[in-house]
Amino acid sequence: MDMWNDDDWRGLTGNAQGLYLKLLTHPTLTYCGVADWRPGRLAKLTMSMTAQDVIEGAKELQAAAFAYVDEETEEIFLRSFVRHDGLLKHPRLSISMAKDFAAVASPRVRGFFVWELKKMFSEEPELKLWSDRRLQTILKGRSEDMKEFCRTSCQGEVKGLGQGLAQGFAMDDPKGLANPMAKVLPCDSMPTTTATTTSSKEDTSSSEIADAIFRPDVEALLGRLEARVQENGFRAPARTKKNQDAARLLLDRDRYTVEDITAIIDWATSNEFWRTNIRSMSKLREKIETLKAQATRTQPQSVRADTPVDPNKVLGADYWTPGTPPEGLSVDQEVLWAKEQRARHQEERVAEAKRRLQRV
Repeated sequence: MDMWNDDDWRGLTGNAQGLYLKLLTHPTLTYCGVADWRPGRLAKLTMSMTAQDVIEGAKELQAAAFAYVDEETEEIFLRSFVRHDGLLKHPRLSISMAKDFAAVASPRVRGFFVWELKKMFSEEPELKLWSDRRLQTILKGRSEDMKEFCRTSCQGEVKGLGQGLAQGFAMDDPKGLANPMAKVLPCDSMPTTTATTTSSKEDTSSSEIADAIFRPDVEALLGRLEARVQENGFRAPARTKKNQDAARLLLDRDRYTVEDITAIIDWATSNEFWRTNIRSMSKLREKIETLKAQATRTQPQSVRADTPVDPNKVLGADYWTPGTPPEGLSVDQEVLWAKEQRARHQEERVAEAKRRLQRV
């Protein structure tokens, strides 16, 4: 609740504040204050919100040093999370925080996190968790002041808002950019580049304007495939121009509907063979006729409610964790709480696996 006493926080727009609060409660937020940066998915959590709204909110949060986005690693960092969430008051959670820190891919985000941790150490050196060798190792790492970085890179201003996604997504080549955010979240307005020339005549048939227009249907399909690929335990495909073009051409040139493509995505990522081979939209388009033919030949199966189903075989490997237990619980109560959370999660996975088998 302290945020409402912060003049900088109250100086943000409703869109930026809403995005920040959404990230604070997002399932992907780690103990390091790092969440997945997927504008399309974040937008779908709110009725009528668009990916452009999410990006504009993130630009504002970064200019005010509340958050930082590394588009290349698809991570967003909430600078003050570790300082205000009370994690450091619970020594046992420091182990989880150290594990989450090891999973952070962005070098810049890692530096920002270490800086905040060092500030906490200087302010509260008596905390028990500092004796943990994992935390000591993190404190020895390279650090960087995020506030200073945002001040010098954006001059504290929010420029270029309202320019739309066309300018952000047009910058396909990040070479020479001092700020990784400049690719999608520029501090200054950027000119729209021309469409990249490819060796495929078919892929260059669309106009430059078509490449620049934000397509909710394309983003929805890319997000669907990303989610299914991750559920199977693989790394999500990058949203490259090649994959964006593949989704657009499936709709505009090949005349598939969003429903058709979604059904094929679901079938392919559930199939024992194709789930390991279809991990990008470009590959899906390349094989879509084969996938369609095989899916058509597959006989629907009836899955009874009492039929044993292994969700890992249908949905892929599960890396879900219960998260942070409620405050005030004893060790035994925390163990029981985590056990109940895992049981509920497993029931949900079994139900989802049966629904997918029913659709195949």
